[in-house]
Amino acid sequence: MMTNEVRHLVLGSEEAATTVESYINMGCPFCSTYIEVIDEIFAPHIESGEVKHIIKHVDRTNGALLKGAVAGTYLNIHEPEKTYEDMKHLLETRPEWTASFEEALMKLETLGLVEQEGHGARSKEILDEAAERGVRVVPTVFIDGDKFDFPVKGTNEEIAEAFRGKIESS
Repeated sequence: MMTNEVRHLVLGSEEAATTVESYINMGCPFCSTYIEVIDEIFAPHIESGEVKHIIKHVDRTNGALLKGAVAGTYLNIHEPEKTYEDMKHLLETRPEWTASFEEALMKLETLGLVEQEGHGARSKEILDEAAERGVRVVPTVFIDGDKFDFPVKGTNEEIAEAFRGKIESS
């Protein structure tokens, strides 16, 4: 169970009628596609106060996902709009920085990001919560508490269609 001390990257109003929880890792190519697609779909609903989007970075230890886990320690959840822009940039440029830790750290430095305190506790709680909720792959999405199955490996249009249908019917 999440404690009150652990905060996440939250976009949108606490009073939103629909809550989307996205479990992602910045080293994941499918997460890059997911965020690229849903960004434009969710944006007007977040701005209007209809949707709250909670992004939970899941630390994984294999390959590029480990570099994504390192990058996740640099996200400042206290500045959600800037952090979301940094996260999108990291996802868009993922092939440039996931080959080595040196490249990952250089990329984070060029963005002016610094390692954040408290990430260890957040990471552990997210991992525990993900295990409890059956999150085995990233991206995994829950909408209003229910796991939402979408074509994770689908085309941009297939992913967009799934989310447009779901968000616009909420």
